[in-house]
Amino acid sequence: MVDDAADYARRFALEHAHYDEDLPFWLHAARTLGSPVLDLGCASGRLALPLARHGAEVWALDSSPEMVAELRRRLAGEPKEVRARVHPVVGDLRTIDLDGRFGLVMLAMNTLQVLTSAEEQLACLRAARERLAPGGEVVFDVAMPDVGEIAGSLGLVRRTGEHVDPDTGHTLLHSAWYDEFDPVTQTLRFTIQVDDRDGEGRVTRRLRRFTVHLFMPSEVRHLVARAGLEMVESYGDFERGPVDAGSQRQVHRCRAAA
Repeated sequence: MVDDAADYARRFALEHAHYDEDLPFWLHAARTLGSPVLDLGCASGRLALPLARHGAEVWALDSSPEMVAELRRRLAGEPKEVRARVHPVVGDLRTIDLDGRFGLVMLAMNTLQVLTSAEEQLACLRAARERLAPGGEVVFDVAMPDVGEIAGSLGLVRRTGEHVDPDTGHTLLHSAWYDEFDPVTQTLRFTIQVDDRDGEGRVTRRLRRFTVHLFMPSEVRHLVARAGLEMVESYGDFERGPVDAGSQRQVHRCRAAA
C-alpha cells in the first residue's frame, strides 16, 4: 500500500515513535549549546517535541508541508508552555530562509543523506553555518557505510524491528532491503516495509522507498571544510565512542571556521 502525503506523515510519526536511542545525545547537545535550536529535517517532531518538553526553544524545519502539518497536529496536544517553544516551518534545507541565530543547528537521523549531490550538501552546510550563533555548532549524524556488505546483499530482506503501537495495540513489523547501489556516486536506493498487524491477525503492508547518499568519514571532513566549518569532534555512536571500523554511525560536531 502507498499512502497519500498526509497519511504518510501520520504513519511516519507512528512508525518511528519507538526510536529514541539518539534522544539523550540531542538533549545534552541542546542543554550544552543553548537555545534556540534549529532542527533541520524535523519530520513530524520526533526530536523537536521532547527537546521543547525539556525547555529548549526549537525552530523545526522540514521541506514537506504534510510533515509540518503533522507536527502542528501533534503539538496541539502538548501543554501550553511546550507549544510556545516550538516553531514549525516549511522550508528548504539548502537555503534555510530564517532570521535569527541558533546555538545548535542539528540534522538528525541521516537527514544530510537525503541530499544526494555534493552541491546540495554544501549548500545545506553553508546555510547552516550562516545560522550559527557565536559559539554554536552544526551537529549531524549519518550512517557508517559498509559498501561490500551492501553490494553483496542487494535484494536480501532483513527483519529490522518489531514494536507495539500503544494507542491501538497493533504490532508493527519492520523489514528492509537494498534495491540498488551506485559505487561511483555512492547513491543507495532501499525499501522499508512495515506490516501493521491488528489484534485479529489482519495485516496491512506499507512500503517506503528512499534514495540516499553514503558518506565516508574522510569525505565528510572535506565537505565540512569546504562549507566553511571545522570539525570539533566525531563519534562512532551516540554514547560518544570513537569512529572506527566497527562503527555503525558517524556523529559529527562542527563550528564555523575561524
